[in-house]
Amino acid sequence: MSFSSQAHFSTQSLAGASSIFAFFFSEKFVSQHFQDVELDQGDPQPGDLYVFQLQSSKTQRCGAHVGVYCGRGEIIHLESMTSSGSGLQMLLEHCESVVHKEGLYSMMHTRKLLRVLRKRDGIDPKVLDQRVHTAMNSVPPRYHPISSNCVHFALNLLGMDSMSVDLDFTRN
Repeated sequence: MSFSSQAHFSTQSLAGASSIFAFFFSEKFVSQHFQDVELDQGDPQPGDLYVFQLQSSKTQRCGAHVGVYCGRGEIIHLESMTSSGSGLQMLLEHCESVVHKEGLYSMMHTRKLLRVLRKRDGIDPKVLDQRVHTAMNSVPPRYHPISSNCVHFALNLLGMDSMSVDLDFTRN
């Protein structure tokens, strides 16, 4: 891969980077669209976002892993399949991904839960169920750490196309 192709970022990649930055680093963005949920105050609801610490010690400071609670004790999430690249190459190239649907408590046993978020304007459980069914029975999107990752996957399941999310940080 030449330097010029490495330096080229598409509009989609830049927009994806903006939504990832907003999701992980802007509490204003998160609080505008989501509310924190204390699980000791009730059961999880379909559409709740579970935010876990990344498992790799090299990437823990770069963000988190996100899954969507589907109901029936299950969570759905997108993960990359291990890339043979390193550093900059991993940030610039797409790789295969896999959609997992697994038991929430099993996942909480193997990963550190950071927070649970609930969409402020709610979700339609039937629509979420349809989207989950479609995701489970489709070829997963190619994974890219900036433009097509677990956050994009989760936001799309909630009907929040990450390209159209309001990223105006100047609003109250």
